[in-house]
Amino acid sequence: MKKRILFTVKTGFLLLFVLSLFATLLQFAGKSNPLTRFNQKPPVYNRVESFDPTLARLNSVQKLEQYCDSVYSERILIDNTTNFERTYTDVVSEVVRNRFYHGYSAYGYSDNYLASTIALVTISGLNSLVIPDEIMKYSYAACSQQAIIEMQVLEDKGFKTRKILFHGKTYGGHFAFEVFYEGGWHFHDPNMEPDKALLASYGMPNIDFLGHHPDLIVKAYNRYPREQILDIIPNYSYGPVNTFPAKKAMIFHKATKFLSYTIWLFFLAGFVVTGRAYRRVKSKRAVHAMAPVRQLKPAAATIFYPEYNMQGK
Repeated sequence: MKKRILFTVKTGFLLLFVLSLFATLLQFAGKSNPLTRFNQKPPVYNRVESFDPTLARLNSVQKLEQYCDSVYSERILIDNTTNFERTYTDVVSEVVRNRFYHGYSAYGYSDNYLASTIALVTISGLNSLVIPDEIMKYSYAACSQQAIIEMQVLEDKGFKTRKILFHGKTYGGHFAFEVFYEGGWHFHDPNMEPDKALLASYGMPNIDFLGHHPDLIVKAYNRYPREQILDIIPNYSYGPVNTFPAKKAMIFHKATKFLSYTIWLFFLAGFVVTGRAYRRVKSKRAVHAMAPVRQLKPAAATIFYPEYNMQGK
């Protein structure tokens, strides 16, 4: 029984080793990887929301921050009485709005086949990006992803932020955030893009203020149906301050990306170890299966000793 189990496990490790090594090698093929046909299809820009394709050159958080700094510096040259907190948050909000259009960016079979496979066979969306620099590689990002980017930039500049989760009963959830400055919290939604000028006229209020003024919410989100906005925006909850909003997902993505390039080594080690154990069990059974050689005693019958028999006569 033990021999059969070891053989099965050894064969399983060999099969997993071959498949994982093959998938790892295909990752280096990039877009030529035939498995990319299973990737999530990229969304199409709707030509309604704010989007500037030239900002695709900002493909890391560091580059995005440098660009925001340069835009802020230009505004300072125009008006040196500009308030830093209010102006810089406005700059970052505007840049992020124009950097992305709506759509989930996700890992595929050319950069994290393990996360992609797990998402394919279990829960859709597990491979959606949460690591800021990974999100910056794409021109599109969903509500949570755009908020993660803006929150990261502002926190790097010393601002306090917190996520806002919305729980629509009919139209589903949504993700935005608030940033703290000038003694209070201020609501930002880079993905659904409420009317900035209108909200600015109210001092960029927090979500609590908006939740108590439904008419203002409807006016701010005038590109969306009234029933959708009133279902989503007034139903919200707060996240902790200055806490990355997707810690578990980030750990999952880092682990699966690492294993997407190295897991074949673990399967190879498992094959070698179980192979040795299988050979030991096999050799022991072979020894026990051999019949012992019996020592023959001299026979007493005279037929085996004819000379002795004749002498005795």
